[in-house]
Amino acid sequence: MKKFVVLVLIVSLSLPLFSQDTSCEAIVVEGKSSIKLMPEQLIFQINITVKDSIYTKCANLAIEKIETIKKQFTIYGIDEQLIKTQNYSIREVRKHDYKTQKSVFEGFEASIPISIKTKVDNSKNDQIFEIIKNNFEANFNLNFALTTKQIETVKEKLIDLAVEDAKQKAKVITKSAEIKLGKISKIQYGEPRTVRGFSQNYDLMEARTLIGSGSNSKITDVMNPNEIEMRTSIIIAWDIEY
Repeated sequence: MKKFVVLVLIVSLSLPLFSQDTSCEAIVVEGKSSIKLMPEQLIFQINITVKDSIYTKCANLAIEKIETIKKQFTIYGIDEQLIKTQNYSIREVRKHDYKTQKSVFEGFEASIPISIKTKVDNSKNDQIFEIIKNNFEANFNLNFALTTKQIETVKEKLIDLAVEDAKQKAKVITKSAEIKLGKISKIQYGEPRTVRGFSQNYDLMEARTLIGSGSNSKITDVMNPNEIEMRTSIIIAWDIEY
């Protein structure tokens, strides 16, 4: 019985939130799983910014930039529906004049962040890259990510592996403590998450990020993404049989 008391104390300290309303005569184990996938989605992220001293002209210039890239897409047979706008903002730009010690109006700046999502194997990616370079003077980000289909496909497998991991851990614990597992009394589960392909210290979905600005290299020459790891965990509590 002394062995059992020590075991429950350790589990309670490691998983306090889960074990608050769990019977003290239980074993609580966290099962973990992970699967690495090669990203199939390519995302161009651009922040369109224009400036003008007149508010309405500034607003129109930003819209014209969006229309320009859509026209270029149409010319090259690229689906313009790939272009998604995130938001649209216009702000007044002022600069501090050190001679007069006053804030001086410089004009207005409109900003429209857009993203272009395609597949890694899309034959039009080089053309998209060229259109961006030729029409925008700002930097842009190029990210690799998992598609929704990829994420949904591995969800069930991740859960299966996490449950199996929890079972194996529980078997080892009960064998060492010389006790028997009873029925499952509680299960706690959260959605799978993705982590960076180049680091295991971030709970984010992001692979290698490439910065493009006046580059002469073809996009196909740099499309070598790292794997992205999906993880999940499940906490299971078993009653103890005597």
